[in-house]
Amino acid sequence: MLARIDNYKKGEDRAFKVGLYLRLSREDDNYSLSESIVNQKNYLTDYVLEKGWTLVDTYVDDGYTGTNFDRPGFNRLLRDIEDKKINLVITKDLSRLGRDYIKTGYYLEQYFPDRGVRYIAVNDGIDTFADNNSNNDMSPFKSVMNDMYAKDISKKVRTTLDSKRANGKFVGAFAPYGYMKSLQDKNKLVIDPETAPIIRQIFELYVKGYGYTKIANILNDEGILPPGLYKYKNSNYKNPKSKHCLWTPETVSKILLNPTYAGNLAQSKYRKINYKLKKLRTVPRQEWVVVENTHEPIVDIDTFRLVQEMMRKKVAVNSLSSQTEHLLSGFIFCGDCGERMTFTATKKGNVYVICSKYKRLKRCTRHSFLESELEFHILNELRKIVAFSIDCEKLVKAASSKAVKTKKNDILSEIDRNEKRLKEIKRAIKSLYEDKLKGVLTEEDFVELSREYGKEREKLLERLSQLNAKIVSDTETESEKEALIKQVKDFIGFKEPNRAILSKLIEKIEIFENKRVAVYYKFKKPEEMR
Repeated sequence: MLARIDNYKKGEDRAFKVGLYLRLSREDDNYSLSESIVNQKNYLTDYVLEKGWTLVDTYVDDGYTGTNFDRPGFNRLLRDIEDKKINLVITKDLSRLGRDYIKTGYYLEQYFPDRGVRYIAVNDGIDTFADNNSNNDMSPFKSVMNDMYAKDISKKVRTTLDSKRANGKFVGAFAPYGYMKSLQDKNKLVIDPETAPIIRQIFELYVKGYGYTKIANILNDEGILPPGLYKYKNSNYKNPKSKHCLWTPETVSKILLNPTYAGNLAQSKYRKINYKLKKLRTVPRQEWVVVENTHEPIVDIDTFRLVQEMMRKKVAVNSLSSQTEHLLSGFIFCGDCGERMTFTATKKGNVYVICSKYKRLKRCTRHSFLESELEFHILNELRKIVAFSIDCEKLVKAASSKAVKTKKNDILSEIDRNEKRLKEIKRAIKSLYEDKLKGVLTEEDFVELSREYGKEREKLLERLSQLNAKIVSDTETESEKEALIKQVKDFIGFKEPNRAILSKLIEKIEIFENKRVAVYYKFKKPEEMR
């Protein structure tokens, strides 16, 4: 490397071909007007003219973070260095080159010297061709400080965004499919009249018993744009892969799982690995930030909860398989080993349910039961229970008793989560105050973050008041009763017995080797029929 450098003439008498590199990131844009691209360019151009050097080109990266060196302007600068179009790179200061101390050190200590390129950071007094320049010796320390600054900014931005999420404010770059950002408030979601009907269609199809793949095929056959392609065509989202995407089972599944469609904003589903990498990791569902009643729902909460129950039981059958749709799919378990029962067909066309553990591992026993006989047994018993009941109202009351208990448990869980969050906010505000005293936070940052936490605390206290009121009067609304009565009446007639209705009435079914069938209902079976 030294031999190569010796081939170049160092010093002011050399004819330098200059490339100015200008960079401004979003976080820098709010700090000082002097850091603007125009001012950087004017300042450095005057510097070059004063020196009498030849200005070959200007390379600009506006809106790019310094922690990532994969920038279009910087990449063009490197290509021109390789083509020997320039041999002097100038920036206003070292942080404009980059804020990753490892990569910055690589360019200063290896890349530029190896290619005989001089580098100058004007305000920092760094000049790689100036011998005995103490500022050059300080460049590694400046790079570390720039890196720490970037890390600190990232932490502050993340804290602000976390606070907004906890307050039920949408902070994503693009609204989820089915919604769009409000023109009056970019942090609030409003229904997109063009795509919301597609979301409703997906939920309706699933409740009717269609699987993820079958729903995806229906949407593709109807020529409906999938989320990625719709976003590509209707926003500045320009991922080229989106131009060729289709509806997939995974896309359908993600939509069905998303609480946002029930009016409860769900965020923090993905997190960056660290402040230097763009790569994201998936966050477990239990760690999502979900805030209730933040916007208008596309599907009602009862439908959403029913779908979650059906998905938990894996009720829907994958339409890619050769299996037909089975009414009892997802409800049946082996009474002896506890594994799920699976469906298998004979050459004569008869369908049996057998223990999946036996089918896969040849452990346990077959527990074979003819599907048609099992369906008849279950439906016939339900008919008897309904007939025994005096009227539908009693069955509704029995069927909803467990749901009321579950709802109460959900309320208690939410109260517990909110109380824990209030304690976290209290600790966070105390930590912010300590950071302000230490000089880590400015007074302005402290006031802004404290205000965000204060808003979140007020919202949590208001929500706790509502939840406690619900606990006191945990009675069902008339609309909920009427909806359940309608479902039970539909089931009584068995005009369209479907898995959605069964999910309301049956918890699980167990089959034992001796052909005994045990049915666990979501309501209390009449004493006389036990």
